[in-house]
Amino acid sequence: MSEKLKNILAASVMASIVGFAGSGQAADEWIVDAEDSEIEFTGTQLGAEFEGEFKAFNATIAFSPDDLAGSSVRVVIDIASVDTQNGDRDSQIVSSEWFDAGQWPTAQFVTKSFSEIEPGKYQAVADLTIRDVTREVTLPFDLEIEGNKAEAKGEVTIKRTDFGVGQGQWSDTAQVGDDVTIEIEIEADRK
Repeated sequence: MSEKLKNILAASVMASIVGFAGSGQAADEWIVDAEDSEIEFTGTQLGAEFEGEFKAFNATIAFSPDDLAGSSVRVVIDIASVDTQNGDRDSQIVSSEWFDAGQWPTAQFVTKSFSEIEPGKYQAVADLTIRDVTREVTLPFDLEIEGNKAEAKGEVTIKRTDFGVGQGQWSDTAQVGDDVTIEIEIEADRK
């Protein structure tokens, strides 16, 4: 998966963290530090791994560990910002056979719920939309909050064909693998 998608996912995770508290108190709002945040992905082509990154994304985050029900994250990733360090591959990724960035320029990650697995470890259930397909995903992530700074790191593996990424000859997973691992690392400041 491209870095761009990773950035969207990361931003979504942080956005989910910032939602409104069900108790009537607003969950803490967070502003993503774009310079120190990343949405990266790893895929396979002809059996060899390759990595990429979505360089541009934005996130709306409201999150409080003591009010997960009132927390929310929404991440929007700019597909055209993909960077795999290979110009030919990058131009293919945004083409109509893959992400079709001309028709669907963004991917979105919008949380539905959060749960605590253990102290400092959470998971977000979210709707991930790529192209015109929305699927539910579960993103486990580690979260560290110190004062007014937060850092979240998480990883999820999806199947690209579940989202229609790779049309025609590319729907076959022999050349380009189906599994794509998305890694997010988000740093944010309390608003």
